[in-house]
Amino acid sequence: MSAAASPQDSRDIAAEVTGSLARMLGRAPETFSPTTRLVQDLDFDSTNVLELLMRVEADLGVEFDPDTFGPSAFETVDSLVGYVRRHLDA
Repeated sequence: MSAAASPQDSRDIAAEVTGSLARMLGRAPETFSPTTRLVQDLDFDSTNVLELLMRVEADLGVEFDPDTFGPSAFETVDSLVGYVRRHLDA
């Protein structure tokens, strides 16, 4: 059996990220899908992205290196979840 994360781990990270986003925007987590686009659908700007990143850091008890993320990490909810997973697996 490989040391890769199980699908359950992925769902937990997705739930944490979606929960952080929901708390930030005052919406129910169910209103976001993996394909929800942060800029186009939620009108995020760079300040919103930073706020979300800080919330995810606080909620997960981690710190991200700002040099490791770029615009592609914040395209959709799913791309942000992927960024967080890669960081946690590193």
